[in-house]
Amino acid sequence: MRKAAKENIVVVCTIALCFVLTLSLCAMFSGNGLLGVFSASGNSGGSRVYAITVGGFSDMTLARATSDIIRQRGGAGYVIEGESIEIIYAAYPDRDSANGVLIALDESSAYIKEIDISDSKLKWADSDIKPAVKSALAYYDRAFEVLYETANSLNDNTISTDDARTQIRVLQAQIEDIKSVFYQSVAGYDSEQITEIKLALITALALLENVKTESSVASFTSSVRYALVQLVLCRQALMNRI
Repeated sequence: MRKAAKENIVVVCTIALCFVLTLSLCAMFSGNGLLGVFSASGNSGGSRVYAITVGGFSDMTLARATSDIIRQRGGAGYVIEGESIEIIYAAYPDRDSANGVLIALDESSAYIKEIDISDSKLKWADSDIKPAVKSALAYYDRAFEVLYETANSLNDNTISTDDARTQIRVLQAQIEDIKSVFYQSVAGYDSEQITEIKLALITALALLENVKTESSVASFTSSVRYALVQLVLCRQALMNRI
């Protein structure tokens, strides 16, 4: 019963996290349009993601209307409300890729935004479960690679929507396997960090489940890019906690 209760808590937390992310960020990016760049590194041993971004919005209504236009063109259209309102077109693994799109975009209000993702020495993990933790955390690299390549291929018309759907389904199965192995490996262990990793795996699966694969190519591409931005932000939050 205790195990079931804990699993229910994890599910509830996942739904809450996705809800918060959805409220604070919206999707946006188009075939040739990328407004910002996230960077997921900055700390020694960490990583950096680059996102093409556009800012300067003073009104959320205007920002969301612009986001809708970007999504219609295949962009992530992710809206971030902080000190100012920003819209993210798409996320990139390196600055060169982001710069290339930024130059092609030729938009004076667009810039590259970096999001640093810290690394963890996993000092909290016992030696007998540390390998399992490292294996579980590898979900992110695999998901980022598949989502990034799928979005670009759809945008460039180098794969069909059927092929893209297959790639998403295969990725889901791979992360399900990672999740299953991790749950078995840490059975009997109870810590805040383990719960956070379980939550991250469940969230990644939820993001993939929400990709709109039955829509137009532009909408499909936008949905994949939206999921990729969410994946990056969730990873950043996870690594800050563990």
